[in-house]
Amino acid sequence: MRLFASITLCLLLTLPVLAQENNAVLENGIITGKEVKVDPNQKFYNPRVASSRSAIIPGWGQLYNDSWWKVPILYTGFGVAIHFIGVNERNRNENLDFAAAELAKDTPNENLIRIYRRRADNWRKNRDLVILTMAGIYALQIIEAAVDAHLKGFNVDENLALNIKPKLGVISNGVPYLGFGVTLPIGR
Repeated sequence: MRLFASITLCLLLTLPVLAQENNAVLENGIITGKEVKVDPNQKFYNPRVASSRSAIIPGWGQLYNDSWWKVPILYTGFGVAIHFIGVNERNRNENLDFAAAELAKDTPNENLIRIYRRRADNWRKNRDLVILTMAGIYALQIIEAAVDAHLKGFNVDENLALNIKPKLGVISNGVPYLGFGVTLPIGR
């Protein structure tokens, strides 16, 4: 049953390969095919410039890459992070004030003081986590600008295709195997 399922799977996976036309010619071990036309008017995006601009002013690298729609998302993330830094700091200070007010009483309740201080410590930890998240957003937008600049020049022509071909062979100890070969023609 496994053998039948394996053979059926192999046949189903090779059907799309049969529908493709083969224009490649083997010359001296080099596979040649159609040449990919390059548009001379296409803008070149330098990843180093994009990342350095993003490091100077967040969002500038995205604007350089003509990905202007990402800038409002970026600044919304920064705005939300700044808002939660304020909320956490306000709640921390409020709990510290409650603890100080309890300490100022003639007979302070030690359990309440401990609870208020623990809550203040939790709010401080939350605030610090949001600050780290904001630093992460800053770092990710720099990385994203560099990756986007790299991928802007990537060829996504219709002539590029992933070729999956069945492969039958023999391992060095004489055992036959059945597998798949995957090729992605890039460049010439």
